[in-house]
Amino acid sequence: MAAGLAGAVLSMCGVLPAARAADEGQVAATALLSPRLAVRWVPQSQVLGFTALAADADDTVNPLRGYHRWRGQEVVPQSMPSPDVYQRYAWRDLEPELGRYDFSKVLADVSAARSQGRRLALRVRSMLGYDDGQVYVPRDLVAHPSCSAGCGWWADADPGNSQQTYVPDWNDPFVHERMRLLLQALGQALGTLPLAWVDVGLYGQWGEWTLSSKINYALAPGGIAPITNDSKRAIAEAHFTAMPDRPFVMFALKGNFDTLDWALNRQTVTSRPVGLRIDCLAKSGFMNQWTDHPELWSQLQNQWQRAPFVAEFCPFDSGDAVTNAATALQQVRDFRITSVSNGNLAPSVSNTALKWASFTAQEQATLLQVGREAGHRLMLDRASYTLSRNGSLALSTDWRNPGRAPVYESWEVTLELLDDTGAVRQSTVLPIALSTVGADNASLGTRTSIALNNQLPAGRYLARLVIRDPLQRSAPADARAPLRLAIAERQADGGVVLGTWVKR
Repeated sequence: MAAGLAGAVLSMCGVLPAARAADEGQVAATALLSPRLAVRWVPQSQVLGFTALAADADDTVNPLRGYHRWRGQEVVPQSMPSPDVYQRYAWRDLEPELGRYDFSKVLADVSAARSQGRRLALRVRSMLGYDDGQVYVPRDLVAHPSCSAGCGWWADADPGNSQQTYVPDWNDPFVHERMRLLLQALGQALGTLPLAWVDVGLYGQWGEWTLSSKINYALAPGGIAPITNDSKRAIAEAHFTAMPDRPFVMFALKGNFDTLDWALNRQTVTSRPVGLRIDCLAKSGFMNQWTDHPELWSQLQNQWQRAPFVAEFCPFDSGDAVTNAATALQQVRDFRITSVSNGNLAPSVSNTALKWASFTAQEQATLLQVGREAGHRLMLDRASYTLSRNGSLALSTDWRNPGRAPVYESWEVTLELLDDTGAVRQSTVLPIALSTVGADNASLGTRTSIALNNQLPAGRYLARLVIRDPLQRSAPADARAPLRLAIAERQADGGVVLGTWVKR
């Protein structure tokens, strides 16, 4: 009778769920009578459902999702600054003279991003604009005697312009070797500092792996010819060999299919899959180069499942009928773009602060939607748990991603217990592999058993799940901020509350 009375009292007081009171009664009564079996944790069971953010209102900012800061610009307003920042560098600025490297600007940008909880993405290039009269390679590479044809040539892209364009000799073995040494030195300078991604650059105008047809190789000096597929592969491989553990993206241009196919499907140098990049998002018909050749695109089109697809706008002003926000949004949907440059917009408006206002209300709404639909939208749909008196926790979670791409990076789902001061008193990494959750409403259900720390002092503990960068445990200064789920119940720092647990 005493046992039943004790169980009833505990049940009515809310200490035990009513459905389990009868089962727990005998144990509860025994615990009250025996100090050796004193209650440690107040038992409870919960089933929690979470509210998904609507696709047309999901302004969640996360790595490799939505917009990234582009060369100091964030034109489209966002709910918070992007965790990814993009910059590019001329070869001559990193190596003014052969063998004399200066990576101070890159390292300063990495440090600035790191201090803001961001990660730098970068590209190195050996050409910029046409007919600007500038040399963007080391000054003593020009006409170096080790090159068979002078290492490059001056091309006249616009006869009406008195200046000319310096074009490196993309096929020369000495130029390849200098590229390889540059990238190797850059990789060494960066060490283990984390980056968002690295463009495979150096070749082509702006490092974008293409040249204008105005560069007429029929007028080039003897021994200089358009780049070959072997040379393209050598330049790509120089990037991979110098930094094999970095995340790379390559320009998705049909003219580079041979190198793309090798880099994405056959090379074994990089430890991570190589992603894609286009620098003309929003231009109507730009992707016809692939959709008109499905036999080629079919070999690349599923790479989004393994690595990100980054994009930069072709610049456009308000009212452009060919290049515009509506086309950009459709391309994000059709080609599963992960992250988009938040700049290179409204070129006619010189003041960056006024660029956004130059677009119509409809164009602004569409540009906002581009950011909402690019990349992943990871959600926690449901969590249920049973906490036993001995600190044994049975936790079930149901995850879903209605976005257009996976999260790609490694993340750890962590169970945290916070005391009444907000200090984390227990942190346990759960065996939940979020990187395996695909796109298009792909889901993941998990069942986990955890032992709570029974050495914690008596008190109330806020239990929550937080999705943390693994570097938080080994190199916290380099860790990203927690991943933010696309649900209404998330906390400001990304955490999701499971409940308050009481330790006796």
